[in-house]
Amino acid sequence: LKDSGDILPIEFANLPLIIVRDDEGYVRAFHNVVPYDGCLAVLNPLKQAESITTPYHGWQFNLKGKLIAAPFWNGHETAEIETLTHHKTDLIEVACSVFCGVVFIYLGKNPPEFEEKLRPLKSALHDYRVTDLAIGRGSNNELLLDRENIKTNWKTHYENWALNVLHEGFTHSVYRDSDQIPRVDKQANKNYKEHIDGDLMALSYKEQDFEETYELEDLPMAHIGVDPEKLPENAFIGSFFPNLHLAVFPFFIHMIIVFPQSAGETHTLRAQFYDKHSAIDTDAETTEERVGLQAEFQEAGEEDARITEAVQKARYSPAFEQQFYSPFWDNMHYTFSNQVLDALEAHSVESKETL
Repeated sequence: LKDSGDILPIEFANLPLIIVRDDEGYVRAFHNVVPYDGCLAVLNPLKQAESITTPYHGWQFNLKGKLIAAPFWNGHETAEIETLTHHKTDLIEVACSVFCGVVFIYLGKNPPEFEEKLRPLKSALHDYRVTDLAIGRGSNNELLLDRENIKTNWKTHYENWALNVLHEGFTHSVYRDSDQIPRVDKQANKNYKEHIDGDLMALSYKEQDFEETYELEDLPMAHIGVDPEKLPENAFIGSFFPNLHLAVFPFFIHMIIVFPQSAGETHTLRAQFYDKHSAIDTDAETTEERVGLQAEFQEAGEEDARITEAVQKARYSPAFEQQFYSPFWDNMHYTFSNQVLDALEAHSVESKETL
């Protein structure tokens, strides 16, 4: 959504939506449904459009979702839309906000204040530049995006990411080769911190404590720290409820958006955000590093998918009742389970009020 008039139709949780950069440069989200005929308003992405013309009956909306024309509504090509004032004719807007290259939307009835909702993310990233990042590009200038279709549900996928710290050294090859994993010292003390703040849960650690594990110090690209003279000291791997995962390193931020499809299927979209100049640098070494890093994270994602699909299969068994928690490792996992219960209860109350 680079320019005004860029319009992207998407589906999330089987709901059709459109994301629009309006004529003032703001990003807006709408339900992709025409009030009159119930058809989708936008079928395909548009670039630098001045308005939205719907495919079924030709209604036109401006980039803020307001109806501006309903041709032949009363038989006349330039029908006066004022005659429709007793109907709700505008596209229904969805609350949204943009941070760190991600569009956050809220589909409930009573949207929160996004500034407060996103505060934990912004606070955790206070040592990082997040306003001038861009998705890395490959050797043909293509956006480096990876997608997965995983035979597991959203909850199973979510609780495996940052919340399950102990799995790293057993599931992932890059961690199995590291003497710094599991994340404890010789005296069995944790060398990471559990960062729990609002909807954000993360394992936070000192970058210098895991230099041998990640081997990122010689990357040929600009770091994304606020202080240009030194790398950020703290890095973290976190989850932002309900469907964003991120891994924050001094040179890039790896993002995963999780799209729940059904009780047994989840789709993901993955990208890595770099300094905007480093993201598009065509130098062969830099490009090769971006492609290689993307491939490494995709490999790790496939290792996670294999395990979460195995967990999903096991949960169908009558032998499965409920896994138990390790007091040492699983505080975030336990907190997440209660977070899900709280969300279900809140949704139940809202549904009863609606009825």
